[in-house]
Amino acid sequence: MERTEPTPKPAAGGASVPAARQETQPSGPDIRLVSATPETALDVADETVDSLLDQGTAPDSILVLTTGEAHPWQQHEESFGAEQYWRQFTEGRDVFYAPALNDRQLRRDTVVLVVNGFADQARSTDAIVSALGAGRAVIVCGDLDQVRALTGL
Repeated sequence: MERTEPTPKPAAGGASVPAARQETQPSGPDIRLVSATPETALDVADETVDSLLDQGTAPDSILVLTTGEAHPWQQHEESFGAEQYWRQFTEGRDVFYAPALNDRQLRRDTVVLVVNGFADQARSTDAIVSALGAGRAVIVCGDLDQVRALTGL
């Protein structure tokens, strides 16, 4: 069963900002946590993207980042070559799928972070923290206890 929880914005050092102070700190992202297992995180993220689109969020404002195996759509698009794949991000016409850890600085208004295992276990915290800084609104789909342990959310 999916569980969604609003979460305080992280403060410096990973501590949570008290709810009363959240509104006075516009620099941090609006973070929402959605419970999923590593095995179901991709499906939950896809449902989240569908919901965002149904609510009127523009496709070009959504970025889906994965911490483990690449999203199937990313794998498909990469099969046409890296240049064409990254051109899609630059052109910004649709939802874009990428790894949370990459060599490019990716930003969009809304980020859906898929915590589906970790491509690099030693950099698991880096993957999540990087994604948390990639958008104004970040929806984390994954094991909430693991996310909290890695980030202090």
